[in-house]
Amino acid sequence: MERLETRNVIIGAGAMGAATAYHLSRRGAPFVLIEQFAVGHDRGSSHGAARITRHSYGDWTYARLMPAAFRAWRDLEADSGECIYVRTGGVTFCWDRFDVVAQVAKCLDHLEVPHRRMSGREWRRIHPEFTLSESHDVVYEPDAGMLTAEKAVRLQVALACRRSGGYGRLLEHTVVRRLDLEGPRPVVLTDSHHIVADRLIVTAGPWLRSLLSGLPLSLEVTRQQVLYLAPPDPAPYHVGRFPIFIYHGPEAEDAFYGMPLFLGLGVKVARHGGPPTAPEKVDRTISEQDRSVVREFLRWSLPALADAPVSQTEVCLYTVARDERFLLDFYPGRPDVLIASPCSGHGFKFSCLIGSILADLSTEGRTDHAIDEWSLRCHRGMSSPPAEESMT
Repeated sequence: MERLETRNVIIGAGAMGAATAYHLSRRGAPFVLIEQFAVGHDRGSSHGAARITRHSYGDWTYARLMPAAFRAWRDLEADSGECIYVRTGGVTFCWDRFDVVAQVAKCLDHLEVPHRRMSGREWRRIHPEFTLSESHDVVYEPDAGMLTAEKAVRLQVALACRRSGGYGRLLEHTVVRRLDLEGPRPVVLTDSHHIVADRLIVTAGPWLRSLLSGLPLSLEVTRQQVLYLAPPDPAPYHVGRFPIFIYHGPEAEDAFYGMPLFLGLGVKVARHGGPPTAPEKVDRTISEQDRSVVREFLRWSLPALADAPVSQTEVCLYTVARDERFLLDFYPGRPDVLIASPCSGHGFKFSCLIGSILADLSTEGRTDHAIDEWSLRCHRGMSSPPAEESMT
């Protein structure tokens, strides 16, 4: 068994873990990054071609951090010379008897982010693919878009390992069997390694509970089911013509999102959320009933897509807190153990920023970003944000 000592151990090389390794490397801080599968694997929450990014939140807890999140991605692009952010514009819509769009517009006003609020009929005149009515409330943000998800994860891990020289190490296909938090320093045990760390950073997503069973937090892992559709006329759905979209319905489960044609995969459409699952027993098939739920939404909102052939399907996992809040805090009684999870289905857009925050906390013990609302204390005691604001 190999015995190692290092300043930082990161468990999980998904969006949060990759970003943490990258930002630690920028600070010259040694790290060991452990991934039970391969970097970029499709069994968790961070794979696939693209994820939505936007300033358009109705919950100020998240909206206020989006300008910093956008800057973090721009910095990564400048550092790497690679394109990560794809500007498409983004539309959020709901029925006008709900205040979701009103709250989004209010936050955009506070942020001074360009946007336009309109009725569904006005939006339909601009984008006739959407068959919205006068009874829909719409807000459009031209700077919303997509992040190249799997590419971003792989890129940050590659940059972290390259920049750190011999002080950064990636252990792929390495399963953590046990964490020993009884001694003065955290110890990570795998089949082949005994690793002693000054700081342990757990970014394990759906596997968080199995690693830290004593975590005083209710978590649920859910199965997210995604369709890629091949429209009969693809021209209106290409990047540059078709925006990302988010719909909020009257119930929590009545929420959908989508993205334009990208990398030849089809138009991505999914319902936000899904049934509970165990990360080691995920059913990766998508039933006709699952497909019909999406098609029924499309029949009244984007009818040209409703009967389009499915070119590809995808399954990923959400790790969801009871109030769909993020968690970023120290493990109780261990100021040398950091946790960054769950992301509750809307965390990828923040991941590059959260990686920087975790690097701050690990190297300096503090961060300039206001993250108190993501603490364990707030999970246990504070009021919940609106569930409809937690969207991919």
